[in-house]
Amino acid sequence: MKTLERLRQDWLLATEISKLESRLWSLARRDGLETVMITSAVRGEGKSTTVAYLATSMGLFPDRKVVAVDFDFRIPAVNGHFGLEVENGVDRVLAGERALDEALIHTEIGGLDLLLCTPGGADPSLLLHTSELRGLLKELRSRYDLVLLDTPAILPVPDSTVLMPFADGVVLTAMAGWSTEPQLKRAQEICRGLDATILGLVVGNVQEAAPEYVGGNYHYYGYHDGRAVERDAKD
Repeated sequence: MKTLERLRQDWLLATEISKLESRLWSLARRDGLETVMITSAVRGEGKSTTVAYLATSMGLFPDRKVVAVDFDFRIPAVNGHFGLEVENGVDRVLAGERALDEALIHTEIGGLDLLLCTPGGADPSLLLHTSELRGLLKELRSRYDLVLLDTPAILPVPDSTVLMPFADGVVLTAMAGWSTEPQLKRAQEICRGLDATILGLVVGNVQEAAPEYVGGNYHYYGYHDGRAVERDAKD
């Protein structure tokens, strides 16, 4: 599997992802989190990459059961990180065309399953406003220790705001040198307006934006707790 191979080959990436995994799992156990949304203010800020590697790292523990769900029907990307082709996706489950067990992908990592998107551009405005969505997430929570949701960026489209009430917490992703303070502030305002709990911020692209802090050819992931996110937004 591509994500597992990358983590084995790139120990710097593996180290940063391990830090994120450890912190998020600790929060989930401490606060009883069952469903965590990974999203961003705008597109291209590494949310799908974060979900793919985070889910891979979490699934390596034999006593855990984790599922990563790609709800970005408009531009699905999680399957590309895993190198998988999807025939029956979460969209077909929500449309009532497939049973959940027909769409779940059991990976070679014992603790990780995937529920991805069928190629073809399903209409989220129809699929995300159904009773099937609530039933699906309830069923996933009953089967897994942690459900990771990859959702579209918050500012361009409303999909994430529909899904946010179903999540116990939200992790925002950003790109150093790319994400702007007004964008992050607006994303946080939307989250808080929906009473969402912001668990933290994952920052990527540090190598290119601030090369003096890192070395080597890898993606850097920094994890900051919710208090740090709030403090940055006030600066």
